[in-house]
Amino acid sequence: MQHKIQSVEAVALAATWDKVFGSWERVPRSLLNPAANQIVMPRRGQFATLVRVRTEDGLEGIGEAYGLPQPEITATLIGGLMGRMLIGQDAFASEMIWDRLFAAQKGAGHTGGFWLEAISGIDQALWDLRGKALGQPIHRLLGGPVRDRIYCYVSPVMMLATPAESAAKAMEYVASGHRAIKLKLGRGHAVDLAHARAVREAVGPSIELLTDLNCAYGVAEAVRVAGALAELGFTWFEEPLDVDDLDGLAEVRSRIGMPVVAGECWFNRYQFKQALLRRAVDTVMPNPARAGGITECLKIAHLCSAHWVDVSWHGVGSGINIAAALQLAAAVPNFRIYERNQLLNPLREGILATPIEFVDGHLLVPSGPGLGVEVDEAGVRQYEVLRMVAREPL
Repeated sequence: MQHKIQSVEAVALAATWDKVFGSWERVPRSLLNPAANQIVMPRRGQFATLVRVRTEDGLEGIGEAYGLPQPEITATLIGGLMGRMLIGQDAFASEMIWDRLFAAQKGAGHTGGFWLEAISGIDQALWDLRGKALGQPIHRLLGGPVRDRIYCYVSPVMMLATPAESAAKAMEYVASGHRAIKLKLGRGHAVDLAHARAVREAVGPSIELLTDLNCAYGVAEAVRVAGALAELGFTWFEEPLDVDDLDGLAEVRSRIGMPVVAGECWFNRYQFKQALLRRAVDTVMPNPARAGGITECLKIAHLCSAHWVDVSWHGVGSGINIAAALQLAAAVPNFRIYERNQLLNPLREGILATPIEFVDGHLLVPSGPGLGVEVDEAGVRQYEVLRMVAREPL
């Protein structure tokens, strides 16, 4: 039996800092520039594009396309173009649909960026729809569960003004039940070391410390910073170089004494393949709202397993994308740890009917059908900035 797609809806959501705080003047600088890669273009808030796929026989699924820096872009792609390519197609044929959407622009070189982020939202919605139709959570459809509780590290200790502020933020996370904490570094060896040392002294030796450089350095400075962090017991060295410098990343990995992590800005299995062939990473971080949704992220995980590399889904997005990441984490054997991002984000819990439960350092995998979560429509309307619906075929 086919479940023919009747409509595809895209809703751009924006929770901008001026609305959250009442004016731009009241926004803390640490939110405008929380990481090294958000200096040139300050972060203006939290964004996401929700995708709904509906069938002629009444089925519905929801997914999320990555929203930064402008959710209207993916909403327009989906509602104005890509969704029209799906009308009349079988919603269960997600592999065919993924390949058709990817092939539509592969020849034009659009194998990443906004095009893949839009595919990701559609793919998540198709998997959610299938799970709801069959009465099973996605991780069961993928062969899981391997686990039903997902161990987390918390992020971020942002690029705060003083080491004392960084130490205080880390202690807040310890008090809230986290045993692993990630710092945003990338302001030079001396500043990085001062903040890292202050955090280590505050939290003690039993708390795992990770760091994200957000592409701040070249090879030499990355190696220098890594050496200092290794002496402080850091266990994770994320994105020290530009995202395309795979040869440099492989060199860094060969010269430092801690695992190298990258991949939140890579979009498909072909990019991940190049990093794996160069032995540039120990752990990769695909984002299910960027790297092709459930379909492509599963392929990336399997590819990584053949190279003895772990996956750790990138934990940024609304509550919908978090649910998608947890479904994948529950089904993939070579999963390592999940990023529980706690940067202020009204879209994380504000658009879910029931928040995802956090217990003793773990997020519990939603066990309901599909993604296992339901949307709070009032919350969606509060942050909606654009809604487009495709109903006619291209």
